[in-house]
Amino acid sequence: MTLKPDFPPTHIRHLLIDADDTLWENNIYFEAVVADYLALTGRHGCPPEQARAKLIEVERERVGRFGYGIANFQASLELACRSLVAPAETGGSASVDTGPIAALCASLRRRAGTHLAEVAATLRSLAGRHRIVLLTKGDGDDQLGKVARSGLRRHLHQVDVVPEKDPSAYRDVLRRHGAAPERSWMIGNSPKSDILPALAAGLGAVFVPHPATWTLELAELPAPHTPRYIVLDRFRDLLDRF
Repeated sequence: MTLKPDFPPTHIRHLLIDADDTLWENNIYFEAVVADYLALTGRHGCPPEQARAKLIEVERERVGRFGYGIANFQASLELACRSLVAPAETGGSASVDTGPIAALCASLRRRAGTHLAEVAATLRSLAGRHRIVLLTKGDGDDQLGKVARSGLRRHLHQVDVVPEKDPSAYRDVLRRHGAAPERSWMIGNSPKSDILPALAAGLGAVFVPHPATWTLELAELPAPHTPRYIVLDRFRDLLDRF
């Protein structure tokens, strides 16, 4: 069923749109590096479940101190790897070559983004009716590089990279872009970063799920009938709402 917009199409809104795993594939490439980390630790006798749990533990601790991005991802992999292969309680006598992991992480900085289905056409249509701001978090160089390689910059009015997406960050974004929360929406795949804090800051939120969303971005979603909360199956379905 096609849903018609619930407001005049000439009434411009600010649409804040997530980048990774909303506009283009991202986490699947990080997971490919994780698979090599699991293979490496497995060769040293560590079960994959244990190795993955250790990586999540390390990442969860480090992102609060060092933020997001490829450099911190690589450091987390190397730290997790060494803690499993050469733990301190054994005297750290074992050695592990993390060079291949470093090379794979370096390749992430050069990878061309693969758009998710119908993203470019949808952005082009939305940009003709609304103010489109790409809002992403993480390392500025990493994220701006992805935007440049994606070829989508021409469909975006502005690009905003923030260290974290929490309610205060959303309020600051609205202030800087001159946007009213009641006329603004955040669109993305992350319950933790795109949906819950946006709603807490007074924006609307549109959840577009992705099957490979990063574990640390998962959280319990709002109840289905929460005001100004929408769940869509596909990115292109935004055209039926906005």
